[in-house]
Amino acid sequence: MDAEIFGRETGLGRGRGGHMHLFDPTTHFSCSGIIAEGYPPALGQAFAFQRRGTDRIAVAVTGEGAANQGAFHESLNLAALWRLPVVFVVEDNDWGISVPRSASTSVPSNALRGAGYAMPAERIEGNAVEAVHAAASRAVARARAGEGPTLLEVHTLRLWGHFEGDAEGYRGDLEDVPAHDPIPTYQATLREAGLLDDASVQQIAADASTQVEDAIAFAKDSPLPDPAAAGSYVFV
Repeated sequence: MDAEIFGRETGLGRGRGGHMHLFDPTTHFSCSGIIAEGYPPALGQAFAFQRRGTDRIAVAVTGEGAANQGAFHESLNLAALWRLPVVFVVEDNDWGISVPRSASTSVPSNALRGAGYAMPAERIEGNAVEAVHAAASRAVARARAGEGPTLLEVHTLRLWGHFEGDAEGYRGDLEDVPAHDPIPTYQATLREAGLLDDASVQQIAADASTQVEDAIAFAKDSPLPDPAAAGSYVFV
């Protein structure tokens, strides 16, 4: 993935897609720069799983701003109508680029929209890891039991700008953001439960840092695509 972001030949898309068009068939993951684009393809996957009689499910994730797109509503309607094994996830961080949810969305929570499609829906607050896991488990179980789709809205926060270079001059809540960072807050929860200590925290941080640095080094050391191959991997 890092090599793709660096535009290198060893990237997921051989350096041709960049950070907006990541995909990895080995992990069954894909994304696109089109807002809410993941919802309709998830229906196709879910429909195939249903027809094949497997217990596989599709999961589509988008932001609260994209939930105002037509593709979002069309996908929820068809998934409910055909009882497709799909879980729809909306990550609500209160901001659609520079627009607050209250200025762009007619309802306070997108979970309310599930009722319009006779679909179970719930909103999870507080960056609560266990709550998200429990809600996702219920949604997955419903889908695999042939009971159809579920809509989950996870309320979180944006720790920094929508993109690199976003100064976020439109936000007035930045002073409160660090206190709601889910990593240190969950770390505190695990410490209180006796599941983490200083040594384990330091080891986890060191391992994560090593993985990141190794990935960046791999990307920097990888070759750039050959300009002569610019016409490869295209249909016409």
